[in-house]
Amino acid sequence: MIFLFTMKHSIIVGFGLAGFNYALHLQKQKKEFLIVDSGVHRASENAAGVCNPTVLKRYTMAWQGHQFLQYAKAHYREFESKINQEVFLDHPIHRYFNQVSEQNHWTVASQGAELKFYLDASFSIQSQKGIRQNKGYGCVQNVGRLKISKAINTFRKTLHSDQYLQENFDYDVLEHQENKVFYKGCDAQQIVFCEGYGLKRNPWFNYLPLRGSKGEFLVIQAPDLSREQIVKGGVFIVPIENDLFWVGATFSPKDKTYEITEIGKHWLLTKLDKLIDTNYTVRFQGSGIRPTVTDRRPLLGQHPTHKNMYLFNGLGTRGVLMAPLLAHWLYSFINNQKELPTAVAIDRFESYFSEPKVEDV
Repeated sequence: MIFLFTMKHSIIVGFGLAGFNYALHLQKQKKEFLIVDSGVHRASENAAGVCNPTVLKRYTMAWQGHQFLQYAKAHYREFESKINQEVFLDHPIHRYFNQVSEQNHWTVASQGAELKFYLDASFSIQSQKGIRQNKGYGCVQNVGRLKISKAINTFRKTLHSDQYLQENFDYDVLEHQENKVFYKGCDAQQIVFCEGYGLKRNPWFNYLPLRGSKGEFLVIQAPDLSREQIVKGGVFIVPIENDLFWVGATFSPKDKTYEITEIGKHWLLTKLDKLIDTNYTVRFQGSGIRPTVTDRRPLLGQHPTHKNMYLFNGLGTRGVLMAPLLAHWLYSFINNQKELPTAVAIDRFESYFSEPKVEDV
């Protein structure tokens, strides 16, 4: 089927956090775009939406965490003003301790130059209602949560018919010339692939070492749990709406299917029952494949030979945090010839293109 579109600045393939944020950035710059997306298997929409620059397992900061967070919060607040709806919530994280010694680790970490902005030094020695852990908790402040599905779907509803095409992208019909690409009636200056784990099917970028890791999660109904904060203790418990909570997630680097498993459910329930002591009902079990990279850094850049093809991928577990600023970096790279940080540029895997490595999918 051939569709008729006006000339676009960009075709965006994929509409998870990467595609959503890049489209938002183009819209802000008054650039026309076409999003092509299947509407299924978006890992982004199965994620909890936590926007946290700290690594609570080791009490360290994520790479460029503070910079990413400050940009992301301003970006999401601007989007809220535009749509006149709330999609970003200022939720603290309560990090529950398994041992008394962790209280000392927390105190030391909270004095660090970067972490002191986020870790409240005055931890609580008592658990909140419904929490089984009795060694207390520390509070991670100045963080929050994005309602991912609401944000993406609300933005989609604002798009015109020539800005969004719901279908599986057909790589075989894409035509690329020196100064433009052509897809089913749409001419564009460039194409940006934001496909998440779908990158493995991409004939131009599948040489990159995107590993992928499956994560399963539950949605539970727990009327007595507090909805004012996110809980971390073995698993994350994240308030969704009313008395529903997201619980997750498992981590499986070998299973690349979207099937939910009894093993995954059992693991989650075991962790959950160790953490809470209140009645709950499991309402849903789901899964997604995180687009993780071997060196745990995003993938941004230009194809080595097709100069009007670009990539925005590899967000891993911190897509809500990183995607807004990464979209800005990519836009500046494409339109203003500003160099990408070496840590995220796909040039770091140049040898993978010239000497392809065989990987298990």
